[in-house]
Amino acid sequence: MTAQALESVGAVARSWEAACQSGDTDRIVAHLCDDAVVWYNFNPQAQHTKGAYRAMLETSRTGLPNRRYKDRRVHLHPGGFVEQATLEGETPGGPVETPFLLIATVEGGRITRIAQYFDTTIMHKAGLVPV
Repeated sequence: MTAQALESVGAVARSWEAACQSGDTDRIVAHLCDDAVVWYNFNPQAQHTKGAYRAMLETSRTGLPNRRYKDRRVHLHPGGFVEQATLEGETPGGPVETPFLLIATVEGGRITRIAQYFDTTIMHKAGLVPV
């Protein structure tokens, strides 16, 4: 990977992190190309479109308010970046904290695919994903 390509992927990763920290759905979704695909380990049969991802983000704002990230680490690779962190937030049952891993494929300065892995045991207990 050239230094220029690595810097391009790094710029997307930094902008993605800032958008996620802001909680602004429009800023987050703007990083995805129009035909991007988003996949979650808690629903492995489904691949979500950009529009469906936007809807999921909006829903999660009410289901997990006061979201914040801690221990965030980003690792660049030739095709994109990998993000490791712990997601914290509030639920009706109290605070929740779940580790997650996000793998983003980047092409042409935009994210073309996201695969996200959450600790499903924690997510199920908190009622954040269906059992």
